Amino acid sequence: MKKIAPYVGVFVLGFVVCAASIYYFYGPPSCFAALRGGPVSHAGLNVLGVGQKNPVEQAAKVVSRYVVNIDSTGQPISRPTDPFGFFFGPPEPAKWQGSGVIFTPDGYIVTNNHVVQDAATITVTLNDGRKYSARLIGRDPRTDLAVIKIPATGLPFATFADSNTAQVGDWVIAVGSPLGLEWTVTVGVISATGRRLGGLMPERLLQTDASINPGNSGGALADLNGQVVGINCMIKSPSGGSVGLGFAIPSNVARKIANDLKARGRVSHAWLGVIYEPLNAFRESPEARGIPVVAGNGVYIRDVYPGSPAAKAGLRRGDVIRKINGKTVSPDVTPKRGTVALIDEMEKLHVGDVVDLEVWHVATGQTSTVKVRLAEMPAELSQPQSEPEPQPMFP
Repeated sequence: MKKIAPYVGVFVLGFVVCAASIYYFYGPPSCFAALRGGPVSHAGLNVLGVGQKNPVEQAAKVVSRYVVNIDSTGQPISRPTDPFGFFFGPPEPAKWQGSGVIFTPDGYIVTNNHVVQDAATITVTLNDGRKYSARLIGRDPRTDLAVIKIPATGLPFATFADSNTAQVGDWVIAVGSPLGLEWTVTVGVISATGRRLGGLMPERLLQTDASINPGNSGGALADLNGQVVGINCMIKSPSGGSVGLGFAIPSNVARKIANDLKARGRVSHAWLGVIYEPLNAFRESPEARGIPVVAGNGVYIRDVYPGSPAAKAGLRRGDVIRKINGKTVSPDVTPKRGTVALIDEMEKLHVGDVVDLEVWHVATGQTSTVKVRLAEMPAELSQPQSEPEPQPMFP
């Protein structure tokens, strides 16, 4: 017994030192959150000399450690009636795959909402082969993000770059499980920033030519330092496969939503309660034929939700919102200098905020300032507050 005592003492001492180090550097587990990193790497790719390391290889090693494979199983798919169960067999559950990003060492994972929203069971496979059943922490259909949790600790986790520093031409890698091929790495550049894709996603997305296919959803778009730049979410393709038009939710958005879902299991979005379209875009649409559309800046209100803050403030179909809190609202989908996108300003606001809207009223032809107190967006309204367009596909 006396011989064992020193070993026990060393073990206990080591455990205490380890726990104290984790507490010192990361805080208690309840404090774990998606970490904000530095600017997006603007490093380029050069011809390597003898002994030089490939930056893509180095980044891939880092990113692959915190990217996971997600297998989701839904409710059984009904089959044609077969009283004998001979030809068709019993109903089989729907199955699909996606990817995810570990953002805390104790097993919180951010992925796309569409990867887990209809799942009855969720299985996560780590890069080292370990498998875990995951539980859903929360979903935010509006941003197509969700957080799940696995019962594991000491995991490698991601650092989120400041996506506002991303520039067209920055080299990036996409890591995920396209078509079930786990931890596939593809390389490309950021093709565009601030890309708006119609009514499904409120955020301005990052566009990349790094190959993204079904199964990449929820995986990482990362810079050459291994920091997350975005969460891969959708593609545009005439064939259903990659044609070099992939899109990712910016890391600044993903980090905020992931932390909100981890903390509260839900996200509150400020809600005005109108469906609108930038004036110039509406003027060119078929629906505008025969309708006198005023000139100038602003967005045309196509409809107002009954009982919404906008309805209570007296806004109606055909009105034009010219300004929000003194800022001129752009008549174009992409704001020009000196104007703002209404949807961008709305995303900065909170439930309960009172906003000043300068509104041209179709009923009187007069302009007035209207105060509106924003409410929380109803759960069933997962679409953003703008006119939907034909949608891209989810990978």
